[in-house]
Amino acid sequence: MGKELVTSFMTLLVTINPISNVPVFLALTGGKSAKERMHIALRACIVATIILLFFLVIGQIVMEAIGISLNAFRLAGGIVLLTLGLKMLYGEMGEGAAAHPSGDISVFPLATPMMAGAGSITAIVVLTDNYKFTLSEQAGTAGVLVLVMAISFACLVAAGPIRRLIGDTGANVISRVMGIVLAALAMQTIVNAVKDILPAGTIP
Repeated sequence: MGKELVTSFMTLLVTINPISNVPVFLALTGGKSAKERMHIALRACIVATIILLFFLVIGQIVMEAIGISLNAFRLAGGIVLLTLGLKMLYGEMGEGAAAHPSGDISVFPLATPMMAGAGSITAIVVLTDNYKFTLSEQAGTAGVLVLVMAISFACLVAAGPIRRLIGDTGANVISRVMGIVLAALAMQTIVNAVKDILPAGTIP
């Protein structure tokens, strides 16, 4: 179970990518007090956690109800995660995310789509496959999700110092490294789905 939890942690960490949210958070909360920024960060993380837990609990049930097999979702999800990883690798993430926000910025764009976006939703459904993971393993993944969201909250609260410490170059390097890791995880997801679809022994 330990290996699965580590995989879940790494997958959620790179799809949610707390460091990459720091520049956009600073742009959206410019001029606000430290207390206001903390409130916005807390609300964003809570909303994102609720969204992801919702998909963890009933995401697969909804898919099956509308006739989508988990292997089909895993293949589609692997492609989504691969695309996200490549965007991170080539520095295309976050473009336009802070442009003309309307309404509650803690909900949009911070909670969704930045933290609870297509990549993290896909990841949470794949990581809690009802046919592969027991209830205790799914609960462990839920705990890992809460841990990653706590890390995200800490990064948002410390956004100013983090930005000053690592600078734009450091943020770009971290984003690209995470992009490579996410692309590799995405390919593994696709390979595992293909293995389940093809006859046993076709792929070693």
